[in-house]
Formats: sequence, structure tokens, C-alpha cells
Amino acid sequence: MPSFHGRSLDRLQALQVLFQSEAAGRSVSAVLDDAYLVSDEVGRQNLVTTGPIRPYARELALGVEAHRATLDAEIAERSISWDFSRITPVDKNLLRVALFELLYEDDVDTAVCADEAVRLAKALGGEDSHRFVNGILGAVARSERDASRVARAEGGDGSEDAPGKASESEE
Repeated sequence: MPSFHGRSLDRLQALQVLFQSEAAGRSVSAVLDDAYLVSDEVGRQNLVTTGPIRPYARELALGVEAHRATLDAEIAERSISWDFSRITPVDKNLLRVALFELLYEDDVDTAVCADEAVRLAKALGGEDSHRFVNGILGAVARSERDASRVARAEGGDGSEDAPGKASESEE
């Protein structure tokens, strides 16, 4: 598996928490509260397989949980010819994290969001996961761009599609 750092690592950790939540039938909050607690020389820490849970990973996992119904509806609407229940848990959670960032995080560039999700899909998903993830995210991004254009045409400021939107690099 490739090495992950910065926000890439945060996304990986959020995926681990979301996958654990879904597999165990527990809330994200419950998983964050105790599923990864271990004792070490320093004391008790909330750990995922990649180390202590990072603040942005926690924010992503909780954000996905808070908006899960909306995120799942976006995925289901765009997964043409593929029933939502048949999407693997890995792909579903990858898409949830990416869509949460795309729709609710203003400081994450759309291209970065899609690139990161595809990279994670290649590392963690099945043979065609990266294509599926890319297709869903592309459809959502096009829809968001179209909505922004309509808002500008109707007199909105279109700030959600502003060219100066902050881009993120691996931190």
C-alpha cells in the first residue's frame, strides 16, 4: 500500500473509522470513543492502524455520519445500473468521505478531492473501484458546477465556484 501523509492520512483514518462503524453496527461516535483505545507507555490513546486519530480524520468521520443520508442519496442517484446495496463497503465509504469534502468542506479543491479518492480506491478497493469512484465524483462535480452557473445567472455571487478556492496539497 502506498504511503499516506497529511490530509491523505486523515482520509485513510476516517475510512478506517467509518468501515469499523459500519461493520460493527455502531455509531462513529462510539467507535471514536472506545473502539481503538489501547494502553501504551504514554497512556491511553485513540488509535487506528496508522497511529493516533488525527483531528481532521475525526472531523471527516463525524461529518460523514451527520450527513450520511444525503451522501448516500447522492451516491445512489449517480450509480446508474448499480444498486446502492451492491456497492462494496470500501467504495461506499470512500465516496462518502469524498462527497462530504466536496459538498461541505470549502477549503478542499474539487480536483484534489477526486484525486485523493481515486488514489485511495486504487490502494484499498477492488479492480474497478477507482473507475467507479471517479465516475460518481465526476457526476457530482459536474452537477455542482452546473448549479453554481445557474445561481450566478440568477444573480447569485457564485462564490462556491470561485477560481480562488483554496487548493490543498499533502501537508
